[in-house]
Amino acid sequence: MTDHLLSGLFLVAGLALFCWDQYRLHAVRYQLAALHRSTLRDPLTGLANRAGLTQAWEQLASLRPWVLVVDLDGFKPVNDTHGHAAGDLVLTAVAERLRRIHGVAARLGGDEFAALLLDTDPAAASRRLAHAIAAPILLPSGVAVSVTASIGLAPASPAGLAAALADADAAMYRAKTTRAGVVAFDPLRDDHTAPAVDPRPILRTRNMTTRPMEATP
Repeated sequence: MTDHLLSGLFLVAGLALFCWDQYRLHAVRYQLAALHRSTLRDPLTGLANRAGLTQAWEQLASLRPWVLVVDLDGFKPVNDTHGHAAGDLVLTAVAERLRRIHGVAARLGGDEFAALLLDTDPAAASRRLAHAIAAPILLPSGVAVSVTASIGLAPASPAGLAAALADADAAMYRAKTTRAGVVAFDPLRDDHTAPAVDPRPILRTRNMTTRPMEATP
């Protein structure tokens, strides 16, 4: 009886130890997965960051999404007048509106966003997005502020995401300088911005010597 009792106790102890080890393994895997997800997200808005946009492109490239670059107009005066907390609130509000697109939205940094758009009419979808972004945003102080968006869009490029982003960025610059709101990339009209020679695939460089200086909004 004693031997059976000891065997049972050892069995229970061994099972408990096994379960504890499995729990710790699961916890570690969960933490690693969460850490991986956090490296793909912008901490302020929760949108994808550059790395997250790259991963989304790898999954969606076969669907040939349109690529959008969105730059906010009028953000700096809001930030300067009402403070950085208000600026952060504006960015998060814009991010929420970007989430409504049929595709994947990302924040590239500052007040610049991007998206992979899976829509049969990308120009109309972009205009709807611009209209949504321009809607007033109520600050905790009760003051309503608003920003607008200059949006450049470009078709998926066989050369990859960096090339498509460069096309969309060039179109966005024309939208901003002409105050057109939404502009599709036209290789005959837009100053193409080539991807930077950099291991990070999304960074672009703009040859400012070939363009007029942009006026501060």
